[in-house]
Amino acid sequence: MKKQLFAGLMVFALCLAVSSATAGDCKKIIANVGAATYLDECSYEGEDYVWCIETPVTGNLRGTWHYYSRPDDNYFDLTVPDDALGIPGWNLLVVWSLSVFETRKGDIITQENEILNQDIFDPYGALSGMAFIVGGTGDYEGATGWLGFVTTEVNGGVLRGEVCTP
Repeated sequence: MKKQLFAGLMVFALCLAVSSATAGDCKKIIANVGAATYLDECSYEGEDYVWCIETPVTGNLRGTWHYYSRPDDNYFDLTVPDDALGIPGWNLLVVWSLSVFETRKGDIITQENEILNQDIFDPYGALSGMAFIVGGTGDYEGATGWLGFVTTEVNGGVLRGEVCTP
């Protein structure tokens, strides 16, 4: 009976160790975004995009954020009633895009959904959104997670989230 109990506890401990090893390692992201630079050449992995931005990222996701967008395919204006309460000026766009966060340990690839308010922080606009991590390279191969952000073209902004690696 003692041998069976001991063997059962060993199997249970081994299962716990394996499940924690396969569950992945998640790291909270607390980072700042710098001023944006528009790029003349705008493609990623052989696919062309209409406009691209890169911006430095500091904090615990140090590197460069490359933002790829196709406004001709992927945005639409929000229609907001004139008497609506809230932010004055409703020049809003809803956008999806691809982003690549290039770091020294590898790239993090995300699919993003954003709202751009072109009236606030005039003339530059404010961008807020959620990026879902869909993969990566190097240490981030097979990564998952999310990044939330609020930023402007000139003043930069913040990134918060979590990246999980297998």
